[in-house]
Amino acid sequence: MEQPSEKQLEDAEDQEREQLIEEEADQEKDLQEYIENILDCDLERQEDEDRLDKDIAKEQVEEIKDSPKNEKDQDSEEDPEHELRRGACQPECILAEHLVKEKLEENTVDEQVLEKEDLTEIEELEEDIPELKDQLLEKEYEPEGQLQDELEETTQTEEHLPINLKDQAILESDESLKSEEQHPQISENPEQLTDNLENLEKQDNHKEQTAGADSAGDHQECSEVKLPDPGVDTQNKECIDRIEEEQENGEEQGGEASKPEEDLPNEHVTQFLRQLVNQLWPELGANPELRLNRASAKGDNYLGVVWRLQVASDSKRSLVVKLPPQNRVRRKQFFARPCFLRETAAYEVFLPLADMIQEKWKIPAEDRFRQHALCFGTRQDEPNECIVLEDLSCSGFHLHNRFLDLPIEHVRQVICTYAKLHAISLAGKRQFPERMHKLQQLVDIFQQRREDHALGVYFENLKGSALSSLVSPGDDPYRIRLEAYFARGSYFELLLPLVSGSNCEPFAVICHGDCWNNNILYKRAEGGDLEDVRLIDWQLMRYASPVTDLAYFLFTCTSRDFRQRYLKNMLEEYYEELGLHLNRLGEQFEQLLPRPAFDNQVATKAPVGLLLAMMVLPIVTMQGQDVPDLQAISERIEAGATTDLQGAGFLGVGNEATFKQRMREVILDCVDFNYI
Repeated sequence: MEQPSEKQLEDAEDQEREQLIEEEADQEKDLQEYIENILDCDLERQEDEDRLDKDIAKEQVEEIKDSPKNEKDQDSEEDPEHELRRGACQPECILAEHLVKEKLEENTVDEQVLEKEDLTEIEELEEDIPELKDQLLEKEYEPEGQLQDELEETTQTEEHLPINLKDQAILESDESLKSEEQHPQISENPEQLTDNLENLEKQDNHKEQTAGADSAGDHQECSEVKLPDPGVDTQNKECIDRIEEEQENGEEQGGEASKPEEDLPNEHVTQFLRQLVNQLWPELGANPELRLNRASAKGDNYLGVVWRLQVASDSKRSLVVKLPPQNRVRRKQFFARPCFLRETAAYEVFLPLADMIQEKWKIPAEDRFRQHALCFGTRQDEPNECIVLEDLSCSGFHLHNRFLDLPIEHVRQVICTYAKLHAISLAGKRQFPERMHKLQQLVDIFQQRREDHALGVYFENLKGSALSSLVSPGDDPYRIRLEAYFARGSYFELLLPLVSGSNCEPFAVICHGDCWNNNILYKRAEGGDLEDVRLIDWQLMRYASPVTDLAYFLFTCTSRDFRQRYLKNMLEEYYEELGLHLNRLGEQFEQLLPRPAFDNQVATKAPVGLLLAMMVLPIVTMQGQDVPDLQAISERIEAGATTDLQGAGFLGVGNEATFKQRMREVILDCVDFNYI
């Protein structure tokens, strides 16, 4: 039987939602009119019939408030309002309204009149009706169109955000962690690896796919949050201070700061995290107290929300929890779900495959590509997506200050890491063609957004921002070259061929895809020497030329002085390390990527560094306190507004001079190296 399309499902949900809203509006209107008529009648009679005892009236008000909803629910201890707060269905709301009508009619027949001071009780019931309606309208539907079981009750203090899930009444069915042996099954699901990644949100079977490798042993709050007073340790205080700083900055700028509780895990994710903690550390018992704190500073992450989940009794037992934004508009405008599913595919499919290939050839640990976080579990069902990773900060990994130049050893380590990553793809295509074929079907995230008009306008405006950085008289030759390059097509028309794997076969590889400063962590030894690096944030993972990763990294993370002195050397070191790792994997690298082919890839694909720098440098040069309100940007775009860097808030007084300097250097290098 042919399955309904995503659009048909969405249309059906929209019709169902509209019908429900209309029915609720009609019921609310009828009930309001009825109560108003009764109140008018009571007020007229009150002037002549003031003899009833006040206590009798109070008893009847209490009787109205305390009476059962219906015969079925007489044993229930909860009133209709409480049932609504717990997600009661629409028929219960109608019964509650009918009950109020019956009681009011009974009072009218018996000619029992409330005095003025007691009428406030009924007025409060009337005032509650719109509020009850709003609660129903604000309910979010599950993907199948059903109401969530429970509205979440949130509480928060400014000192810390502990999570305690004791006394949970309902738990989801047990979800065991998947082992490495299950990864071949995951990799054989093509829907995770095509341009239809987002269709996973519609499939029920993926709700059971919850975990990563065997190593388990990287826009709401939990359903039940208690705030004991364990104190705030020094390791948590930095994250808490960041939250308070964001709130203070938002107030000083006259805008509403992003409320931390809005981005907290929802109830289902919280239950999943509780299960995962129990599986990772069973010795802690069934309900250890957990703490949740921001794991990234403002401006460090744009496509999602990152939290640090710690055991209160042992801060070294720590996990990183990545969530897409919960707000619907921001999710849409920042393409959150497709990016999240792509990163899930990286941790569930490609990286386990990379480990398996290297294990096959018994490559020593020190020579392997292992520069990524361990993944302990994932959820893919919307809106309960999450990725749970090891907390690399516990192992001494940290971001490099993006406002300081990268030392040459840092650049060399990253370049060699990308060489190992790309070598695995080249070897994998020969040794495991069926598994790699699925990954080769990845359609670039920008290709998926090609028809986004607002994004297209924004990208076209980037051209003007780049040209505006060429201001000195000596820049005229560079301006002419840049204008000629831009004249070849729109931003999309220039970018998409550079990030496509289909036009650079057989040399295309799986690329990290998002190679700017905040997605690379570094670990230093006690003496200050660099020990290792880690690549994080695989949300833009793509199948493309290996040069896309290299150009992206070199043109956004290094200076013109560095590139003029070391760029050719870095490309040489990359190619040498690529050959070494291919040999470790049993391949002859001269056959898979001959030197002339590599040089041609550099010459033809390096302009991607310019185009991605135009997009990323405004963010790289922006101080954390100047980061714009992403929710406000999303809402403006949703309303049909188009914008540029200034209008979006990514370019202003705080970073304009630095951006223009960095942008100018990139343009000059692309011309000097004859890339454009």
